[in-house]
Amino acid sequence: MAYSMICDLAGALLPTTVRRDADGASVPTDAETADSLAYREWLSVGNTPTPLPTPTLAEARSKTLAALGERRWRAETAGTVVNGLSLATDERTQSKLTAAVVASVLDNDYSVNWKLADGSFRLFDHATLIAVAQGVRAHVQSCFDHEAQLVSAIDAAPDVVALAAIDIEAGWPV
Repeated sequence: MAYSMICDLAGALLPTTVRRDADGASVPTDAETADSLAYREWLSVGNTPTPLPTPTLAEARSKTLAALGERRWRAETAGTVVNGLSLATDERTQSKLTAAVVASVLDNDYSVNWKLADGSFRLFDHATLIAVAQGVRAHVQSCFDHEAQLVSAIDAAPDVVALAAIDIEAGWPV
């Protein structure tokens, strides 16, 4: 049995978890689990874990960009509030909202019972549909704009330490 240390994107060792090389499992170093106890027993007979190689800047950048895309999608589809109305912003809702706006543009007297994020319904007339659609669209675009800013920062990071300092969790619209 052998273990490897786990590094963060900046190459700093994570002291509370190791990887069991046989199966890739993460093992906490300070827990009272059988895996943790086996690791500490392994250490007690003079073994030392092998550090994992620090990812290259390209590898770290690729992982960070993938994580950023996922984070933007979560922000985009988390919902928003427009004119005091709590609205879903998932792709299905965006599509249905677009269809309702088209119907409203074709017939300005069109109205629809719209289901809000809390499950209640509200009658949306032409003006409300337009306002809500613009608000949802602004939310979605804000998410993409924030992602674009972070992509620029990620692309400009000169090394993995600078890359790891970029907080992809902060600053998302709500």
